Amino acid sequence: MRFGPTGISVTPAERYEGAAGNRWPVAIKPAPGELLSSWLHRLAYANGIPPHYFGALLGAPGQNWSARLDRALPDRILQFLGEHIHIPLEDIAALTIAPDPLARLRLPLRASPQQSCAPKTQATWLQFCPACLAEDETPYFRRGWSLATRVSCFRHGCRLRDRCPSCGQGLAPFSQKRLVPHQICAWCGAALCKRTRPAANGVRRLERLIDDLLRLHAAGHRMAEGRSLPDLLGSACFQFGKQRMSIARLPHRDRYHLLRQLTEGQSTPFGTRRSPAISYWKRVAQAAPAWSGLVTSFSDAVLPRPKAGPCSTTAGPHLADLVQAAARLHQQRQVP
Repeated sequence: MRFGPTGISVTPAERYEGAAGNRWPVAIKPAPGELLSSWLHRLAYANGIPPHYFGALLGAPGQNWSARLDRALPDRILQFLGEHIHIPLEDIAALTIAPDPLARLRLPLRASPQQSCAPKTQATWLQFCPACLAEDETPYFRRGWSLATRVSCFRHGCRLRDRCPSCGQGLAPFSQKRLVPHQICAWCGAALCKRTRPAANGVRRLERLIDDLLRLHAAGHRMAEGRSLPDLLGSACFQFGKQRMSIARLPHRDRYHLLRQLTEGQSTPFGTRRSPAISYWKRVAQAAPAWSGLVTSFSDAVLPRPKAGPCSTTAGPHLADLVQAAARLHQQRQVP
């Protein structure tokens, strides 16, 4: 539109499609450790499409559409996303949990949101830290929250949730039909950011040890005799009421109670049945009280110890210090 001596003249502007091609108006960068489903929900919201309808646009209609893509992302959908946003395909594929060496310990995905969210005695497909969602500039859901062996937040030390604190239903952002962020419950519309209580120190130490062991497994450090660590942890059955279930089938409340029983030496829900899996769980629980973590163990081995003094204080190692120490070790190995 221009103002001239004779009045107002209107010149048609170039159509958006001609200027931008087939690119969508808004491209969202994935956050560190974000799940593919979380990124897809944020992408849909930023482009003005409720997640419930975004699945059909991608060619993935049906129940739990985004959670299913976490576990198996078809090439046609990957290529479709690559055509519409300025993000490398390998960065998009890296958001999935497939192929998954820890599949035995992932929280199960059920056929429909109602089945995955309704019974409070069953596990839901994803849990979350309310403190993380409250602090995130743009809230997102992490891959680590889909592990059954995680019951607290390593950053805040609080317990995770696996259900809305208001209505008690599990997460179903893929079913959201309104244009609201995914930290809002799709069932009742309440915020998911209500804080939880701190986790017990023994529980946090035990799950830290398990997390370090799983990291070593995923990095290729296998157990002897061809045994799989996730299979051992995931195949043990625990007695809750009249049912025997693996840890991945338990809701967060029961999983937290289980880890607390193990760390406090209470009567464990293993029953009288013996198996290699149960024996391994007991060994891990016994080792947890003395476990200081892989990062601390590495720093103690390679970083110089500070001199003790009456006013000295020791702080945790910085990541830059660890990287420099690793570089020095590598250089020393190169010297003949």
